[in-house]
Amino acid sequence: MLLFLGFEGVTCERNIDDCPNHKCQNGGVCVDGVNTYNCRCPPQWTGQFCTEDVDECLLQPNACQNGGTCTNRNGGYGCVCVNGWSGDDCSENIDDCAFASCTPGSTCIDRVASFSCMCPEGKAGLLCHLDDACISNPCHKGALCDTNPLNGQYICTCPQGYKGSDCTEDVDECAMANSNPCEHAGKCVNTDGAFHCECLKGYAGPRCEMDINECHSDPCKNDATCLDKIGGFTCLCMPGFKGVHCELEINECQSNPCVNNGQCVDKVNRFQCLCPPGFTGPVCQIDIDDCSSTPCLNGAKCIDHPNGYECQCATGFTGVLCEENIDNCDPDPCHHGQCQDGIDSYTCICNPGYMGAICSDQIDECYSSPCLNEGRCIDLVNGYQCNCQPGTSGVNCEINFDDCASNPCVHGVCMDGINRYSCVCSPGFTGQRCNIDIDECASNPCRKGATCINDVNGFRCICPEGPHHPSCYSQVNECLSNPCVHGNCTGGLTGYKCLCDAGWVGINCEVDKNECLSNPCQNGGTCDNLVNGYRCTCKKGFKGYNCQVNIDECASNPCLNQGTCFDDVSGYTCHCVLPYTGSTRTGLSACSLGAGPPLMKQSVPVTEPEIKKCLLNKQMMFSSNQNPAKEL
Repeated sequence: MLLFLGFEGVTCERNIDDCPNHKCQNGGVCVDGVNTYNCRCPPQWTGQFCTEDVDECLLQPNACQNGGTCTNRNGGYGCVCVNGWSGDDCSENIDDCAFASCTPGSTCIDRVASFSCMCPEGKAGLLCHLDDACISNPCHKGALCDTNPLNGQYICTCPQGYKGSDCTEDVDECAMANSNPCEHAGKCVNTDGAFHCECLKGYAGPRCEMDINECHSDPCKNDATCLDKIGGFTCLCMPGFKGVHCELEINECQSNPCVNNGQCVDKVNRFQCLCPPGFTGPVCQIDIDDCSSTPCLNGAKCIDHPNGYECQCATGFTGVLCEENIDNCDPDPCHHGQCQDGIDSYTCICNPGYMGAICSDQIDECYSSPCLNEGRCIDLVNGYQCNCQPGTSGVNCEINFDDCASNPCVHGVCMDGINRYSCVCSPGFTGQRCNIDIDECASNPCRKGATCINDVNGFRCICPEGPHHPSCYSQVNECLSNPCVHGNCTGGLTGYKCLCDAGWVGINCEVDKNECLSNPCQNGGTCDNLVNGYRCTCKKGFKGYNCQVNIDECASNPCLNQGTCFDDVSGYTCHCVLPYTGSTRTGLSACSLGAGPPLMKQSVPVTEPEIKKCLLNKQMMFSSNQNPAKEL
C-alpha cells in the first residue's frame, strides 16, 4: 500500500490541513500546503513564522519626511521630527502663526518652525511694532535701507564703491593697502563709487585679468599659423607669402629668373617660365636640340640653331630635309636581281642563287660539300642536287642502307659499310661471307701416321695401331714458330690457337679490323682506319670524336653592339640593332656603326673573292625544296 504524506482518505483524495497548531506569530496568517504550511506575514514582520522585525528605515529611506529621523521599532517605526514639523512621517507643517503676536494691521506668514510679520508701510520690526526709519530714504547712492528690528534705526547696505552710515563716502579702491585690484601691472584709476583699470597692451577685462588672444580674430592670412603673444601675435607664413599678416604674396619673378627672354609667371611659392620657341627647362636655360628628332634624312648632318636647324646633305641627296635622292638605278645595272637605290650609289638585291656586285655570278651551293657518304654534288640555280652512291639515299645522301639486313655472314658478324659489308668470321671460318670452314688438317698436324679429322675451329687425330702417344700427336711445339702475327699463341703440342690483339682478326691475327665499316663519323666526317681504332676528320663547323658536335660560332659573342647571334653550320648570322649593321669580314665588324646595311645589301666596294668567302663563312646552303636565305 502506497502512502502519500499530507493526504488522507481511501484514495488519498483529501489534503490534510496542516494549519491547526501553527506557529505563525505577530498577526501572521497560516496558509496550508501539501504536508506543510506557510506564514503570510504583515508588512512589519518577516521570517518563517513572522518573528523577524522588518527594518522599515532601511527599506524606506524616505519614511520620515522633511529631515525627520527614522527609528526602527518592533512591528513598526517612529519619526523624530525637526522643529516646525509633526505627524507620523513629519509631513505636517506646524502653523506658527497660531501663536504669533504680529501688530494689528500686519500680516503673519507661517514658516518652518517660525513665522514672519509682513509690516504695512511705515512700520518695521519683528512684530511690526516699530516705526520704519527708511521712510525718509536716508541711504544714498542706491544703497539698500533696512530697519533694525530691535531699535527701529535704519541700516544702509552700501553698493560697491561707497561707504559710511548713509553711503555718501566714496571708497578709493586704488588706495587700499596691498590690494591693487588691477592685475598684470594695470594702472588703477579711482572714480566716484568705483574704479577702472588702464591695462597694458595685450590685456583686457575690468581688472586686466584677461590675456587678449590676438589670434582670435584670425589676423593671419593665406593659411598662415598664428602664435599668440603678450600684447601681440606672430604669423608663421606659408611658403610663398610674407608680411605681418602674411598678406603679401612673394613675387618669385622679381629676381628675373627666366633667361633667354622667357616670360615669368608668378605663382604661389613658385614661378613658371613661358619659354620662347627653341628653349626649354625650368628657367628656359636649355636650348632645344632641334636635331634630337633626327629630322635630316638619308645620313645628312643636322646643325642646330636657336628655334631651328639646318641639314647638310650627304652626297646624292638634296632638299630641306635631304629627302630627295638621286635614282642611281636608272638604267638598271643588276643582271639577276632588283636594284635598290642608295646614297649616291645602288645596291643589287640578288635573286636566290646569284651573287656579286651586279648579281652576275651564280652561287656555287656545292662549295660547302653538303652531300654526305661520298655523294656527288651538282650545282643548280639557288640550290643543289646530290647524286648518291649506291647504298645511300636522302636529300644529302644522309641515309645509308643496311647491307647487313639480309644476314649475309654465315658464320660471323656483319659490319655495314657504304653499299657494301664485311664479315668478321667466327673462329674456324673464313671467306667473304665466313662460309668456308678452315681446314686445320691442311698443315698436317697429326704425326706418326695418324689420320687428321677436320673439325670446326680445330682437328683430331686417329692414330694407327701400335704403341703411340695416346693422341699420337707430334711432340713439336706449334707455337715455337710464332704463327700469331698480332696475338698470343696457345696450345703448342696439341696444335695452336691465336688470341688476337685488339683491332686484329684472322686465324693468325694477320687482318687489321676496319673500324670505319660501321660509319662512326657523323655529319659528313671522313673516317681513317687505325690499328684498334679510327680517326674522324670533321667537316668545317663540327667537332667531337665522331664529329657529332656542331661548333657554336656564337660562343665568342662575335656580334657587336647588342646584335643577336644565330648559329649556323660552319658559321653564324648577326641580326643587328639599328643603327648598327654589317657582318664580320675583313675591314668591317659585325653590327658596327657605319658598317652599312646587312650582307648582300652592301654598296661598299669589295672583291668577288671576299664576297664568296663571306658567303661561304655564312654557310649559305640552298636546295630545290628550300626557301633561299634573303639576308644573312
